[in-house]
Amino acid sequence: MPGYANRTIRYDFPELSEPGDQVYVVLRNRKTVPLEMLTGPEDGGQQEVKDPARFSREAIARMVTDWHVYDAFGAGPDQEPLPLPATPELVAKLPIEIRTTLSKALSPDPTPAG
Repeated sequence: MPGYANRTIRYDFPELSEPGDQVYVVLRNRKTVPLEMLTGPEDGGQQEVKDPARFSREAIARMVTDWHVYDAFGAGPDQEPLPLPATPELVAKLPIEIRTTLSKALSPDPTPAG
């Protein structure tokens, strides 16, 4: 089948997983998506300055294709998995470990090509 290889990348979080459970997030590979997937659509007008945290949550939500994660604010013994599709509001409920990993995965490669 023609097309780009490695269109998604799975990030596992075994240190956050209970025995018999898997916590993971599948993201679109940032190397195979248009720039607008990471930056958002251009509106043609003057762009308002967005809160950097909100911008990050929006970018992550656009890139998530699958996940099995829980609300980090939930304190009960049984947590329900967060639903799909991912939204900025749901991304805000992820633990810092997952958010940090996803933000790094979507950041530009520090080594220039060439």
